[in-house]
Amino acid sequence: MVTTTNGIELYYEEDGQGTAMIFIHGLGENASSWRHQLAHFRKDYRVVAMDLRGHGQSGTSDECITMELFARDVLTLLDHLKIESAHFVGHSMGGLISQEIAAHHPERMLSMVLSDSAGYYPPPMGTTGLETRLKNIEKLTMEEMAEAIANVACRPNVPEDVKGEIRNLFAANRKEPYRQATIATLQADYREYHSQMSLPTLLMVGELDQTTPLSYAEFLNKAIRGSKVVIIPDAAHMTKLENPKDYNRLLAEFIKEVN
Repeated sequence: MVTTTNGIELYYEEDGQGTAMIFIHGLGENASSWRHQLAHFRKDYRVVAMDLRGHGQSGTSDECITMELFARDVLTLLDHLKIESAHFVGHSMGGLISQEIAAHHPERMLSMVLSDSAGYYPPPMGTTGLETRLKNIEKLTMEEMAEAIANVACRPNVPEDVKGEIRNLFAANRKEPYRQATIATLQADYREYHSQMSLPTLLMVGELDQTTPLSYAEFLNKAIRGSKVVIIPDAAHMTKLENPKDYNRLLAEFIKEVN
């Protein structure tokens, strides 16, 4: 489905009935990366996933991509769907967008799940790491970028069909919005807001995640009052695709506790 949101066409998928669960994908992904979760949770919840602006089938504009703009798109879509509040599940960059909403619009959130995410990116990731990424975006094709990302984001023994799906996700990106979203992601910093967050919060992290390692989740666990960490076995950064069975089980247990 497509709706016009903040001057762009925004693609989204919606299914099920009941309490809403909003799934926000990571940098370079799209709504299809949540396919295992949408299929699992639509039985008991109203599930919504969108292609963020500049990603997948959604459009972009002359306005530079920021976390605030991503968050505005998400909330405008919820207004369009007449969803007042929901459980938010954000993966990687999607977790930063969730924190943007938690910082400024917590009344829209029943709970917050930060999946393989960070509260900010410490050096060198957010400094020289950003410079390196921008140079790679400039000189490499998206297919070459996708190959490199899949090699780091997946566990070493991940099935080839799963790795191929992840590779295809990233290869389909448009360079300019991907570049803008990369800058917005690695420069995001929500540390000043963490002490104010009092939502039920689950921190999910793959046991082999090198992109947003366990230390990032442990930092968030100390910073966000009452949060809980769970480790997804047999997975690196792309937990929801690498090990959807355990991912869905642990997510379902948390949502059930909140409800």
